[in-house]
Amino acid sequence: MKKALVLTLVFLLSISLIGCAAARLNPGEEIQKLDPENPNNDEAQITSVVENFGKKLQSVSLLAPEDVLKKSMQENYGEFVSPALIEQWLKDPINAPGRLTSSPWPDRIEILSIEKISEKAYEVKGEIIEITSADNNEIAAKRPIILEVAETGGKWLVNNANIGE
Repeated sequence: MKKALVLTLVFLLSISLIGCAAARLNPGEEIQKLDPENPNNDEAQITSVVENFGKKLQSVSLLAPEDVLKKSMQENYGEFVSPALIEQWLKDPINAPGRLTSSPWPDRIEILSIEKISEKAYEVKGEIIEITSADNNEIAAKRPIILEVAETGGKWLVNNANIGE
């Protein structure tokens, strides 16, 4: 008897939670889950590109000699950034994303929003999170970044970036 009562309560609670979620939807809107494992989900792929690119920022020393910087950008950013944008950053490395000092250093990009701007392009607004070991890897600074991620040759690449102060 107790088991039946518990199952009934769990069932009713589940229906209640589903109803609450559905109540927030507009008529005709479906619940969509962001599934990074689904190759047909553009936003999941874009999220992956931006987050993985963000993890590489600390590996690129912007004050390195030109030949070292070029190799570092190609090795670390090449999978995520268009060749044209890498070339642009190599001409003006101080305005490129990467590591300028030993501390703080860029740790990641936190995505704030993803907006479709055309059939094959999205604008991603986020923040470059900088940390320092002096504060047990706590956030030392945040820099705004706006990326344009476009489908190029069947793969998503960052092809434009605007980095704030």
